[in-house]
Amino acid sequence: MRYRSFSESGQAISALSLSLDAADLRPGDLNTLVVSALEAGVNCYEARVDDLDALYAIGQATSTLERRMVLVGLRVPLDSDKGQRLLDRGTVIRLLQEALRASGLRWIDYLMIEDPQPGEFDPAFRATIEAARQARRLRFVGIRGDSEAVDKLLADAAVDIYAAPYNLRASWITRSRMRTAVHGGLTVLGYNYYPAEVRASLATPAAEAPRRSGLLGFGLGLARSVQAQPERPAPYHFLDRIREWDADQICLAYALTEPSLCTIQISADSAETITHLAGVVERELPAGVPAQIELARVSDLD
Repeated sequence: MRYRSFSESGQAISALSLSLDAADLRPGDLNTLVVSALEAGVNCYEARVDDLDALYAIGQATSTLERRMVLVGLRVPLDSDKGQRLLDRGTVIRLLQEALRASGLRWIDYLMIEDPQPGEFDPAFRATIEAARQARRLRFVGIRGDSEAVDKLLADAAVDIYAAPYNLRASWITRSRMRTAVHGGLTVLGYNYYPAEVRASLATPAAEAPRRSGLLGFGLGLARSVQAQPERPAPYHFLDRIREWDADQICLAYALTEPSLCTIQISADSAETITHLAGVVERELPAGVPAQIELARVSDLD
């Protein structure tokens, strides 16, 4: 595992961090995942603020380590049904207290607000966060997602971290936000390194070249092949045809080349997956693959 600097404090953070958000994981499975990640050198973990089992697993697995050797974050999601989230003083304090109680940790390293909405960072929320910092129960506050409020909050003094959905299909908007965050002194994390669109395209068979009929492929057969245009092949089909690599590893290796990211967040449902991905950190992308990725990006924009 390789390590980079987390925030201006200079604290070391592993190139990979683990998000405990895989579905249908039992408490024992969560503990196994955290232990496996620790053995691979991962020292940053994130859990949903309401997932007390995941927080307990993190606390148990890291209990014998010096607290400052591990980074633990809480992600506060937006209610997808109601489209809202309560960040009043009472709610924030309760969430922090429950997380600390479940994990047994003395403090939470960062509180990650997912898809921030206009008006959420109001004076009351800011005062609550500052009080938690003064009480040494919380160190940093971050924002994550693509909501319209992100652009304004990147210049907000209350925000310390920006989590960017960075991958080989990352839009110019995401890349611009990352540059803005770096110039503003924010710590930048990466997630969604293997986008669902690429995963889905690889699950679809590549389009075959048109078959010509007729004498030597000319004549009426040629006319038919011109009229019946084949479906355009997906630009990323080459990802699962690279020797000794799979598409998941290639996408992760690509994200790891971005110098502005201090860590890339992964999700896993087994210890084998963690080991499989952790090995990518010490590898370099095969020769020619970066150029293929850029060509695919250009084709993807057409």
